[in-house]
Amino acid sequence: MSILKVIEIGFGPHAKRIYFPALQELGKEFNVSLSLVVDLKQQEFDIRDFFSDYADKPDFLFVDPFEGNLPKEVDDFLNNYVAKHKIDGVIISTEPLCHYAYAKWALKVGLNILMDKPITTKKEVVTDLSAAKKIESDYMELLKDYLNLQEQKETVFIINTQRRFHPGFNLVNELLSEVAVKTNCPITAIQATHCDGQWRLPNEIVTQQYHPYCSGYGKGSHSGYHIFDSVYQFYKVSKLTAKIADSMEIFSSFFQPKGFLFQLNQNDYEKYFGKAYSTVRKYSDNRLYKMFSGYGEMDLSAIVRLKRGEDCIGNIAINLMHNGFARRSWVKPGKDLYKGNGRVKHEYHNIEQGPFQNIQIHSYQSKDKHDTNTKDDYLLGGNSHFDIYVFRNKDITGDKDPLKIFRMSDLKKYCPEVQDDKLAIESVKHRVVKEFLSCLVGKRSKIELTSNIDDHLMPVQIMSGIYRSHNNYIRGLNPLVRYNLTL
Repeated sequence: MSILKVIEIGFGPHAKRIYFPALQELGKEFNVSLSLVVDLKQQEFDIRDFFSDYADKPDFLFVDPFEGNLPKEVDDFLNNYVAKHKIDGVIISTEPLCHYAYAKWALKVGLNILMDKPITTKKEVVTDLSAAKKIESDYMELLKDYLNLQEQKETVFIINTQRRFHPGFNLVNELLSEVAVKTNCPITAIQATHCDGQWRLPNEIVTQQYHPYCSGYGKGSHSGYHIFDSVYQFYKVSKLTAKIADSMEIFSSFFQPKGFLFQLNQNDYEKYFGKAYSTVRKYSDNRLYKMFSGYGEMDLSAIVRLKRGEDCIGNIAINLMHNGFARRSWVKPGKDLYKGNGRVKHEYHNIEQGPFQNIQIHSYQSKDKHDTNTKDDYLLGGNSHFDIYVFRNKDITGDKDPLKIFRMSDLKKYCPEVQDDKLAIESVKHRVVKEFLSCLVGKRSKIELTSNIDDHLMPVQIMSGIYRSHNNYIRGLNPLVRYNLTL
């Protein structure tokens, strides 16, 4: 087997915790080599230090921050590097503002792509209506480039929405499909809630660049895309009944840092942390209120009205939060803002299928330390807690019981990557990398792909529509945003 050569663009917390370990783990099976790492010049010392423990080191390219198109000198270097080293694929895990530029380049040179979510976002998207619209138009442009490339050679463009690879979400979609076929009933309502409890102190809201608010975008552009994609996956089952919406209308409501100042003020922080708070307090509440103008959303709620003609045939309710239950109890943030800084995940999905089936997904952590895991972490509050409750009208569906419960410990048999001593969701993310590499060596065909770019229009429209609705609202315009649906 020839050596697979991969470039990693963006080597931040997610790449260090997920992509690099996955490439190491799968290295022998796929004979893969990490040839080049690209990141910002300000990260050079940290990245070189990271690789100092490894005998086989990649090449490095450190670039200045940029906005918009790829700088010519970066474009020239990467073009030459790909040609000289015969690169097979690229993993794009940069700040999402750079996704579009690097994806355009990778498509231009004909590379296979694995890219983090969201597909794109924009600065000031909470106050710039044209930026909100660009989320959709960027997707359409990348999709066009991808389809044009397929006329010359077959490649893949995988979006890392790992819930599509999760055995629990896969089981839910199978159960929804089973009842759709039995009853001819579509999905009639969905509720989806995700909270990853990131308690940030006021000055951190101003300064933090990891999952920032200060760049004019927030939760919807951070982990929000996973939930937009999940509700699409649930609703897509309705195609089996031919009873599916032909349009959707979106209304959103944002909770932003200005509102957070009302909930917790500087006096409150002094009560929580005592004198230690004075060491990190930089601004008064009045000063912060002015600085927070145009900052991205901490939380958002959205209603997606599903319509057939002029009739509503279902609703999707989405609630996404950073500002929720957390385990942080210290003044200064930890070095790792991805994990271990008091961040705790709570996730809930409720899917109704008329009078025939209700499925609930419950995933609730109580601990913020996720490096050590045991079988007990499959239980409520554990790091890998994930329960599915399935209620069925058994006399109609032909089931033996009206209730079945599935737990992550039951589901791991469908996902060999999941091990008791590892965080389950991170093991699932390794499946994403494995599928990418399988495509590169010809073990998996494009038609078998789980999350290719050509199956992401509806979640992109939900994301774009949520920002458009907010922008219309703050301008005193009609906040209802409508899209035609082509599922």
